[in-house]
Amino acid sequence: MNTERVILDTDPAIGVKFRDLDDGLAILFLLASPEVHLEGLTINFGNVGADRGFKAAREVLQVADADTPVYPGSASKADLGKMNPAVEFLIETVKANPKEITVLAVAPLTNVATAMILDDTFAENLKGLIVMGGTFSFPFFSFFGEFNFHNDGVAASRVIGAPVPKTLITMDVCSQAVFQDRHLARIREKKSQVAEYLAGVIPHWLNLNKRVFFRKKGFFPWDPVAAAYLIDRTLFDDNRYTLDVSRTGLRAGRLIHARPLSSDEKDIPGAVTVPLRLDGERFMELLLERLLSF
Repeated sequence: MNTERVILDTDPAIGVKFRDLDDGLAILFLLASPEVHLEGLTINFGNVGADRGFKAAREVLQVADADTPVYPGSASKADLGKMNPAVEFLIETVKANPKEITVLAVAPLTNVATAMILDDTFAENLKGLIVMGGTFSFPFFSFFGEFNFHNDGVAASRVIGAPVPKTLITMDVCSQAVFQDRHLARIREKKSQVAEYLAGVIPHWLNLNKRVFFRKKGFFPWDPVAAAYLIDRTLFDDNRYTLDVSRTGLRAGRLIHARPLSSDEKDIPGAVTVPLRLDGERFMELLLERLLSF
């Protein structure tokens, strides 16, 4: 098995009331997956402030008994272009391992864009880039811009336009999987430190989302879906697009100028792989299997 060497750029808020916990699930999913070696976590602002995100990441790693290094990063979009420990780790690791490192970015893209600004070889030395962000049709967010991209539209536009093989995991495909009560019940049956931790933090977020997305009866595991693209790509279809991201203003972060490519246009420079379909049930089974493996 070829193991994918991955840096996760993330904004974890697991355990924080009224804040999304999917980043924490993604960290655990990656740690439990032999297809992946998690080189380090770089923390960005987003779901919570960067300082709180750093603490949340350390907490998840402690629960999982993992020694993966964590690096604090950008505190706001005003930090675009400024060096910090997360950016330094990104630049140094990729430079020392050309074409071996994939960055999985599931937060606003300030850290990743800053690495590209401060090191003009960063993008070309990446093996690949997987980004959770953007939407074509998800209600509200298709008009104003998805959360990660909206929080730093300038960074998102730079990253999406970078000369690196990249995949965009949108809200549209993530919403084809739903974490429901039946999944929580399986976690509650497991006797392990990780399962007990998840059984404590999931119910509040699950119940909140059952009220908001009452027809779905659960929450969308955004970031674990993006992680799954590294673990089992047969869960997804693949399509190629050219697109950009609106950079500023009230509607910063919207996908714009999106055009699907025909079969004879696959090699256009700057094209982005955008899965449109996910086998949601098989994904959820894989996620639960890995979370319960601790």
